Amino acid sequence: MISYSIRVHRGRGADGKQLKPYTTTFDVLPTWKEETARKKAEAFASVFEKECKDGIKADNRQRFDGYCDYVIGLKEKRGVKHSTIVRYKELTTRIYSVIGHIKLCDLRVDHLNDLYTSLSADGLNKKTGGKLSTKTIIEHHRLISTVLEQAFKERLVVFNVARQAELPRMEKKDVNYFQPEQIEAIRNALENEQPKWKMLVHLLLITGARRGEILGLKWDKVDFEKNRIYICNSILYSSDRGVYEDTPKTEKSKRFVTLPLETVNELKAYKQYQAQEYLKNGIPYQLNGFVFSQIDGTAMHPDSVTDYLKKFSK
Repeated sequence: MISYSIRVHRGRGADGKQLKPYTTTFDVLPTWKEETARKKAEAFASVFEKECKDGIKADNRQRFDGYCDYVIGLKEKRGVKHSTIVRYKELTTRIYSVIGHIKLCDLRVDHLNDLYTSLSADGLNKKTGGKLSTKTIIEHHRLISTVLEQAFKERLVVFNVARQAELPRMEKKDVNYFQPEQIEAIRNALENEQPKWKMLVHLLLITGARRGEILGLKWDKVDFEKNRIYICNSILYSSDRGVYEDTPKTEKSKRFVTLPLETVNELKAYKQYQAQEYLKNGIPYQLNGFVFSQIDGTAMHPDSVTDYLKKFSK
């Protein structure tokens, strides 16, 4: 039987290598004349090429794990926060063990549903030994959906199957606020603590800011005239970078926080105390330095705040 081989080139991949083209064949019936066969083949090829360009024909080679690595790398190059990239890479461990080997075009909704069900099993939470939280399972889903959405944009799949996956229901929990008498008890207990911790916990209570945001606060962002602070910086930690400085997670996270006069006065007193401590240790005092720092003036480890609060709570 005579047939035509049709190839539609796809350009080059992320590594610069030429991608394998889309291919198909068009069979010619023995009764057709040569001119008729050629015209029918050209019409078929035209339709096939359009389907490829419109994303109707899927890539049959890319595995999920390799393409996910490519998307994460792409996000990093586009300036996504380092902490987010680190989290993405953490999530891939569980994802790849279940669906990493599956080709993008073969990935089905039931694959994802089975994955999310398996993530609900006991023993997956390394800290507690119990189940993963619903929030963590949804984090896995969001990464998968992001990857498949990129594949859809690049016409590697005809549809983002993550859109149809069944997710566990997120239950809203009541926020557990400190009551006035509890805050008073904490304030009283702080009287016996070192000035740095006393001031730090005071700011956490008054501002409601994250620990990294408080550690990222610098004196030039404390406005004593208008009784406010400007939160525009954060101290973070990752195993590959160590302790590092970054902007808040979103642009909306940058904000002014007005302080009570009592807090402003305590900050003034603490600034004088800090300057004296720097002088004792022979460290140049910087007006734009960290409000809370290590003894050498460098940023504190975020976990040091958590560790202190655990001990203080006891």
